Amino acid sequence: MSGPTSLVGAEEEEQTNYHTPDETGLTKSQKVALIAAWSIVKKDLVTHGRNIFVIFFEEYPQYLDYFDFSASDAAGDLGENRSLHAHALNVMNFIGTLIDYGLNDPDLLKCSLARLVRNHRRRNVTKEDVGAVGGVIMRYCLKALEQHRSKTLEDAFGAFLGTVAAAFE
Repeated sequence: MSGPTSLVGAEEEEQTNYHTPDETGLTKSQKVALIAAWSIVKKDLVTHGRNIFVIFFEEYPQYLDYFDFSASDAAGDLGENRSLHAHALNVMNFIGTLIDYGLNDPDLLKCSLARLVRNHRRRNVTKEDVGAVGGVIMRYCLKALEQHRSKTLEDAFGAFLGTVAAAFE
């Protein structure tokens, strides 16, 4: 076995794999972009999570019935609802876990998504429901990360949130 030939072959294989999705549904370049972007978002998960869910409920008020918010809380200022803050923080932490750990460990990603599906099936959450909240998450994060926005990052968010929604099929 000659050294340079095997190194060139390994380098070519690495270049090919860099732009080919793996079992997570993302390419290596998308993973790098998403992990870097999330490192910025996770500096203030409470604020971002609250903002995402306020926007989500403004766009999709029918989903308020899925949650344990009291009628008086739902009628008031959602941005101040502590139950919403708690749920939003749980969602953001879960997304962060999937990004920070699951993207580099497809088995962990798969197990985490299976648990998410089990927990949400009890409330009859569908792929379409997850797609709706995923769309808000993506739009919000891309806007919040405007100075870091790229086609690769957009594709990464789309592929990642698509993988999460697909778990509900």
